[in-house]
Amino acid sequence: YNADFLHEHLIEYELPDRDAFWSIFLHEHGMVEGPVHRLIKWAWSDKDRSSVPDDTLRLWGTTLAWFLTTPNRFVRDGATKGLVCLFTNRLSLLQQVLEIFTEVNDPYVSERLLSAAYGCAMRSNSEGLHELALWVYREVFEDGRPPAHILLRDYARGIIELAARCGLNLDIAMERIRPPYRSEWPEDIPSVDEFE
Repeated sequence: YNADFLHEHLIEYELPDRDAFWSIFLHEHGMVEGPVHRLIKWAWSDKDRSSVPDDTLRLWGTTLAWFLTTPNRFVRDGATKGLVCLFTNRLSLLQQVLEIFTEVNDPYVSERLLSAAYGCAMRSNSEGLHELALWVYREVFEDGRPPAHILLRDYARGIIELAARCGLNLDIAMERIRPPYRSEWPEDIPSVDEFE
């Protein structure tokens, strides 16, 4: 019953069904003393984590990533910053967390994970940056049709451009990471009356 169990359980739900119990729980418990608040607070601490085993950090990061589902901005922001604190200078470990969330059906999670990855990349030494940038390129830009999510695309582009500025040889099509992007336009746009 650890974070792998939590992940396998939550990933199976459709977004509204998961929100109905999980995101509401996070919203109600994230700002009061308890396990949600404590996990975020521990992630933010200045304590040296060099002796913390990689698997422990991966499990911790997996749990924090699931905290990103909540519409409670304070919990979401805290979990994002916690991920940055946990994985600064441990980019390969962060990449393991990113990989298990590739099929997540919640745009909050995808966006904030790449936001945290960008923050980690900017704060870290370059160890692991090459692999992270290539992984982000494959997942987001390689097919020429990145997700129609402006923040997600910007964070992903930032990671790759940082790697390029660091002089890492990426051997990718850099024009694919920069706008304009080829995104599918929605076919059925609601009218103003329908929206109101």
